[in-house]
Amino acid sequence: MSVQSFDFGELFTLSARPVIAGAVQRGLEFYFDYGSPPNRVAGDAQAFRRGIYRILSAASQVLEAGVLILSGEIGPGPEPGTVSLRVDAAASGLRSDDAGIDAVLAGLELEKDAADPSLPHVVTARGTCPVLGGDVLYRCVPSAGVLFSLLMTCEGEVREELRPPDAHGCSALILHGGDQSAHGLSRRLQRFGWHVHQFESVEAFADAVASDTCPHRLAVAIASEGVDVDTLVRLNALTASVTPGSVDLIHAVRAGSPVLGATPPSGWDFRVVPFLPSEIWDFTRRADPDASGVHQESRPTPLASTSRPRVLVVDDDEVNRIIASGLLQMIGYDTLSACSGDEAIAMCRRVSPDAVLMDINMPGLDGYQATAVLKRLQKAGGIPPFPIIAATAAGTQARSMEQGLDGHLSKPLLADDLRLQLHRALKGLATGL
Repeated sequence: MSVQSFDFGELFTLSARPVIAGAVQRGLEFYFDYGSPPNRVAGDAQAFRRGIYRILSAASQVLEAGVLILSGEIGPGPEPGTVSLRVDAAASGLRSDDAGIDAVLAGLELEKDAADPSLPHVVTARGTCPVLGGDVLYRCVPSAGVLFSLLMTCEGEVREELRPPDAHGCSALILHGGDQSAHGLSRRLQRFGWHVHQFESVEAFADAVASDTCPHRLAVAIASEGVDVDTLVRLNALTASVTPGSVDLIHAVRAGSPVLGATPPSGWDFRVVPFLPSEIWDFTRRADPDASGVHQESRPTPLASTSRPRVLVVDDDEVNRIIASGLLQMIGYDTLSACSGDEAIAMCRRVSPDAVLMDINMPGLDGYQATAVLKRLQKAGGIPPFPIIAATAAGTQARSMEQGLDGHLSKPLLADDLRLQLHRALKGLATGL
């Protein structure tokens, strides 16, 4: 086990991002919340990501349509030098049938409790997380929804005495186009002293950005059907009178969004949702009129990146492996290689790549089959979540998406295509990107 010191909120948010991206792709809505004070947890960060991801993913799996509600919190533990963690993943809406839910519970290694005669329709189950050792609880109330929870105590500390930044009523303007996730972001910003205004109209949002008199403000355009990169260009024209540097312009997109491989319009920055606690801290620090009084240690420390992002190249042809590895190293990645689907699975169990470049046409276990196994292992917490990108001369992008891959590249591979695809897939998921 590799013991690290990390902020729980940073790791919880990173674990939630791929789950949320997959949920949005399936047409689900989501609500995300995290608002705990500065903290440090000691443990294996990769194991924590695996353990948290399996809980969040379970709630997503049982939901056919509706809202995924994810929240996390940390507080002082029962003994000095310990902290208590809680992760909740709720699903409200159209759920899978009983057989589908039972399969998810089995994957989490949960045992159903004996039925309570006073609550005949309520189903509960419990077990122990094989990755972290914490308690995993399940409760289904048919009239409301289902809840998966992870509760555990571990080594760490909560630093409630440290003064974080405070926006002191500066304006945070959110253009959401009807996206309900804006409510979770609003609540998180309000905790840092922001006065939040939400807009569905591009024109009303632009007017507010241009006319607001706060010395520093935050403007967030959440990507939706009616809010895209072209909208940002239009907003630049509508807000040309704004003093440069007086507003942070953020385009909020889900992990894996195609726009992450593009250059933002002038003045804008692309950020992945949900925002990391450290990102909200940075936004607020720039708005705090008494920034000199902010304790720097109150900033949530992002997970440390000790090396370049690492990509596993899977291909049965040695020439393809050598070329792909060389191109990846040329554009700034470290590489591993496997010559079959089975070897790739075994390698991912031993070491955790940041991404996998998967050939499709291989003897034995082909790329689609190997991907399915890896995705199952991720959902079960056996390996951390990471994107898997097809690299093939035969398959199509539509086919890759149908088979659950996170991206598609056609052979022969080109360095620019690799760079864009990996940046899009890894932005906001891998540390250091």
